[in-house]
Amino acid sequence: MGRRREALLHLATRLVPRSVSWSSCCRSIASRLVLLFTFAATLLLSCGLGVFYWIVVRHAFEEDNAVLADKISAIIADLKTGEGPNILREELKAPRGGERAAYWVRVLSAEGRMLTETPGMERVLPANIFPTASGSTSPLGNPRDYHRKGKLFSLVSTVEQSAGRSFVIQVAQDRSEDEEFKKNFGILL
Repeated sequence: MGRRREALLHLATRLVPRSVSWSSCCRSIASRLVLLFTFAATLLLSCGLGVFYWIVVRHAFEEDNAVLADKISAIIADLKTGEGPNILREELKAPRGGERAAYWVRVLSAEGRMLTETPGMERVLPANIFPTASGSTSPLGNPRDYHRKGKLFSLVSTVEQSAGRSFVIQVAQDRSEDEEFKKNFGILL
């Protein structure tokens, strides 16, 4: 068996010219162009996917802020009805048939006394973690992100006048699913 192997090695060395070597093969212009094209295509694809990820995440964040602003506007409209916080109290106490709360709402008097809130909100989102209420023209103000037990909430506070009284409206939006989507989408890309 040893003679057979030696014969094959001898034959292989005679068939391949000594002038051809791996280093000269890799130095050819064609190989360099293939390597450069592969590197450039990989870089371009990675940058494109990075920009796509950034656009999708930014769009989702802006959409969440728009929906949060709409929710605050709806609460303000309810507050300005003749019944004031009473109508909100009835809406917030109504059970939602196993549905998890995407929004947590609390209405406080100007003195800080709680008038109504989503059931269980005090346990999950105490009033003192919300940003200071602003009386700005934008209902959204400046949302603050808050993490608790693996959940992400966007917190907003605003001051509203209704029937000669001031109310502080605190709204929290559960963005845990968006955070999970962001992580999974990033891993996918």
